[in-house]
Amino acid sequence: MRTTPCAFAVLLLSIASARADVVVLTNGDHITGKVVGKTTRRVRLQTPYGVLLVPRDKVERIHHDDGTEEVLTARPTPAPTPPPPPPPVGLVLAVHGHAFWQAWDPKAAPADPSLRLEVVLDEHVVVDYVDANLDPEDLPKAVVNTFVFAPARLFVQAGENVTARPPVLISGEIRLALDLPGEMAGRRRLRLAYQVNEGPSAAPRWRDVVQAATDVVLTPGAPARVRLDQDRGLMEYAKRAMRHVETFRAVAQPEPQAP
Repeated sequence: MRTTPCAFAVLLLSIASARADVVVLTNGDHITGKVVGKTTRRVRLQTPYGVLLVPRDKVERIHHDDGTEEVLTARPTPAPTPPPPPPPVGLVLAVHGHAFWQAWDPKAAPADPSLRLEVVLDEHVVVDYVDANLDPEDLPKAVVNTFVFAPARLFVQAGENVTARPPVLISGEIRLALDLPGEMAGRRRLRLAYQVNEGPSAAPRWRDVVQAATDVVLTPGAPARVRLDQDRGLMEYAKRAMRHVETFRAVAQPEPQAP
């Protein structure tokens, strides 16, 4: 039997391919040949077209002709795509009734006669409203602070990822709208507290005077509404001191959402 040179070359290439190593590069390319040497910097690969020197850090792995696999440079694992954040939820506090106020004898007034309304969800403060403006015209012989929701008078400090919109007066109620992170969705315990400051403004010590609490269900879409009814009761300033402060009532109650 006679074999032509061309057929002989094809036969040699077929034998070489059958026993070849496969070098997989980090960019996904494959090179077929025979690994004849490796150093810390290069891989020497014998191919039908000559010796090829491949930088070692460009070689991901080598599939050897005996079926074994050698990993030289692990391909970096892409970071998993983080799940999208849950949609935000909303809360609207609708304040009705009388304003909370405090008065002091000028000789015994606190260093900082500010008043604060603290809004808490599950023991996490979501927003504070502070009224530091006095109202001397209400009681000329006393230091008086009446908590009003005028945007120009309030200092508003919202919690992390919370947006507190300016108070608005609509249909006889004061609306305090909050945009909350989606992680707060679900049934939450809402607590509101009017507070007085027993310390200086630089290092305040807030003390609860009036509290109201209720459960509220926060869901994406339409904001949950909570009505806060306030009544001053028998509270008054007499004989240079506040009296019957405990009769001031604040009642919080969730309102059904419109269909």
